[in-house]
Amino acid sequence: MRRTYLSHIVRISLLIVSLVLFAWGCAPKQAPMTNVDMLATPNLLLEANAAWEAKRFEVAELYYAKLLERQDFLLDDKLEVYPKLADAAYRNGHYHQARIALEDWANVQTDALGEPIWERLYLDTMAQLGKTERLRNHLAWVLRNDRLPWLTREEVALWYGQYYQTRGYVEEGLDVLDKFYSEAPDTVTKAGFENAYLQRLQEMTDRQLDDLSGAITTENLWRFPYALVGFEFDARKASDEEAWSTVWRNMRSLVKNAELVDTAPLEAKLSELESQYGVPRIGIALALPLTGPYGKVGVKILRGVGLAQWRLAQQGVDIDMRVINTESSDWNERLAALPSHYTVVGGPLRVSAFKELTATTAGNSILADRAFFTFMSSLGDLKEGQDAWRFFTSHNDEVRSLVRMTVEELGIKDLAIFYPEEKFGRAMAETFYSESYPLGGRIKGMQSYPPRQLKQWGARIGKLLNVPDDFRDNKDAPLEQPDFGAVFIPDGWGQAQTLLPNFFFYEGDQLVFLGPGLWSRALDNAKDIDEHYYRLAVCPGAWLEDTDGGRNLQNALNEEGLGQADFWVALGYDFLRFAGKLGAVSPSWDADDINKRIAQAEKIPFSMAPISWNSDGVAHQDLYLFSPVRNGKQLVDADKMKIRIERAKARRDKRIEAYEQRMEEEAKQQIEKAKSAQQGM
Repeated sequence: MRRTYLSHIVRISLLIVSLVLFAWGCAPKQAPMTNVDMLATPNLLLEANAAWEAKRFEVAELYYAKLLERQDFLLDDKLEVYPKLADAAYRNGHYHQARIALEDWANVQTDALGEPIWERLYLDTMAQLGKTERLRNHLAWVLRNDRLPWLTREEVALWYGQYYQTRGYVEEGLDVLDKFYSEAPDTVTKAGFENAYLQRLQEMTDRQLDDLSGAITTENLWRFPYALVGFEFDARKASDEEAWSTVWRNMRSLVKNAELVDTAPLEAKLSELESQYGVPRIGIALALPLTGPYGKVGVKILRGVGLAQWRLAQQGVDIDMRVINTESSDWNERLAALPSHYTVVGGPLRVSAFKELTATTAGNSILADRAFFTFMSSLGDLKEGQDAWRFFTSHNDEVRSLVRMTVEELGIKDLAIFYPEEKFGRAMAETFYSESYPLGGRIKGMQSYPPRQLKQWGARIGKLLNVPDDFRDNKDAPLEQPDFGAVFIPDGWGQAQTLLPNFFFYEGDQLVFLGPGLWSRALDNAKDIDEHYYRLAVCPGAWLEDTDGGRNLQNALNEEGLGQADFWVALGYDFLRFAGKLGAVSPSWDADDINKRIAQAEKIPFSMAPISWNSDGVAHQDLYLFSPVRNGKQLVDADKMKIRIERAKARRDKRIEAYEQRMEEEAKQQIEKAKSAQQGM
């Protein structure tokens, strides 16, 4: 079989050489072909190697194939020839012949698969032959086989990383590199792997790097190989004056936080770029209420901001920060008087302060000069992503989280709204109405109530539930159930504690009660709650301490002796790290520039529920969902809640069954009485 293969190579190669010689007069003069049959084996080996060195691969393939046919060709020499024969055949496009040469090599040298050159040639050949299944199997085998030399495994890892990338499977390629890196036996080999891949990245085109950067997430950005991809991707943009502050911030964070063995090459590159372009100056202003009724909230936000500033300073990122008390009468003037490099503002927190800002010509000028990230649920008449931005939960975020859970997880599509007749209630009711239908919900009931006339609340609930006016005449008769399974109540937690028991009075104990984020924040300090009324109550919130982000924030606060974390502390902590990642925004910024910067800045590891922005600069936050419990709140378990709903329905069915049996017994008794009366006549 092998002799037939070698003869086949000889015939093909002679044909190729004949064609080459036919065109000899038109081609540059080369050494003429030697009659291989006239040469002794040592001389033929010399001729083959000479052809190899001259890159005459057609001739080299022929000569090496002829050598392997000779009986006096020694094994040691064969081990030298097989790699060159396989490589020459591959270069000549003879992929099947290259595969056979590699297999022959492996047959005579049991550890050939441990040679980096064998692996590279084998993988290249299988790729050209389209053997995708064999390549997958080989990858799995190499990953399992820790007896292979590390340099060979590293060669395989780099090959597969490039193989998947060139075929559009970027995530798969990076995942392969990550897996091999985790298998590296020690820090020395890991450092070598890091440097080898960094060199590969430096050789890539901008387009290739851009494709790779799309796989970076907040979960992987500090790990190999993603950290190296992110660093090189940003380093390429250093010459862009507008982008420099942002990429510098990213690169500095990677140098300090990347989970790499050897960051020296990154530090050297960053130092080189800092010498060339300077260290950017980042100016951020905070517009917060530090006195008055909301002063405690402002101070909590500032506590988180201060912690973030200290942590960033330890990473070599110095942020020039100013805080302005929005309760001061001249806060607008003080904000306007800040130096021009304070281009990013966090706040205001209160709607009244923001209205005060936008009500004057001077205020509108401040908005035009500085990028505001407000801590409010809405920007009112301003256009989000153009006039200003939002770093806060919106009413739409709250409603979407509630409707998704109710429709998708609980399977309840028929909904109702019971809202107070005031601005917040009406706004939330409208939001719930508009957001429900796109998510599969159907509004089957809507009723308002006067917020300060508690005596009317029960009657309004009865109207929502279609309770008949004469229901008190027969208190034992079960009421008809409403044609909805959940009701949205956009009011405060204090009001909810009065409203929900009224629903139970009208046999609405199987309904799911959906509340706004106001409930969640109030429950952080609630005590001795009567859980009976709230087992089917749900409210959204942006803060949960028992998450990676929440625990990291609390640990950082503990280290500095700064007390307990909560939503407001998390808001300040996350904002400053986000704003720092925006970088030093140029005084000549525009909305498109800010929106582009946001796409990178939003990748911070949030301590509260993560916020993301679309390409138009509109913020969205995926919120946690909670249920009230005796001393606060806990995450909703949809499966347990479905069981509670079924139990409530079963209890109602039993009440109906008992009532019907009682009515049947009473009817029988009436009949018996009638019969007795007739007999007595």
